[in-house]
Amino acid sequence: LLRFTVFFPREFRCQSMIVFGDSLSDDGVEAVGESHGFMRNSNGKVWPEYVEQMLQCDMYTNFAYSGAKSGRDNFYFEGWSGVRWQVEKYLESNLYISGEPLIIFQTGGVIDFFSGEKDATNVVANIEASIENITQAMSSGTLFVLSVLDLGTSPGVRAAEDSSELQQRLGELVSETNRHLARIVFDSEKGARRLYPKLRIRLLDINPLVLEAMNSLNITEPFTYHNVDIGPRSVYSYAYYDLWNPSTIVHNTLAEEIVKHLQNF
Repeated sequence: LLRFTVFFPREFRCQSMIVFGDSLSDDGVEAVGESHGFMRNSNGKVWPEYVEQMLQCDMYTNFAYSGAKSGRDNFYFEGWSGVRWQVEKYLESNLYISGEPLIIFQTGGVIDFFSGEKDATNVVANIEASIENITQAMSSGTLFVLSVLDLGTSPGVRAAEDSSELQQRLGELVSETNRHLARIVFDSEKGARRLYPKLRIRLLDINPLVLEAMNSLNITEPFTYHNVDIGPRSVYSYAYYDLWNPSTIVHNTLAEEIVKHLQNF
């Protein structure tokens, strides 16, 4: 007689979902009420919107700004909208985060490297400071950290001069940053999980997930409907919305993985 035990993922109760991040996470501007962000960089919903929809969160706040660097600056201007700035600004009015929040911290950093940052030192310092600020303000709840996304295979990098050199440099900087990110979260003495055992803290490397989601899609060029050969389903064959940003299909896959990890905590 064979017996099988079936494990069903538990429901993740989402009281409030708070998102910090860069162009990957910006869900656009709201016409009414308090709004953050500049624009949605995809041809449909982005991953935070899918996650919120899947979890049916009671409250949803997205602080992500397109062009945000890991610190306080933007790719185009200085002084505000960076990921570290987002965290600091939020904590100014929420010194202590009550309840059981789900905070998803999309680290940022790749825009720093596109801006000419030569090594990972400043990016790592910004990420570490932001994670420390968030965990110190939380008394309970979930902090879900997303790794830095490697855009080395994006059409924008492929089209650049010295493409292979840029691709290699980006890959090395992103890998180094993500190694430090693992230390920040998991270090046996000073890692966030060790220092804040009451919090549920998870780090997800999104690079293999995104690569797998793009595996059967066109990654060499972004989708455009300015083409006589376009058909009703053509848009579903493209991994990128523009030169740098993934299509909503990729965002949906990423959201499904995030929700799966949350349900298996």
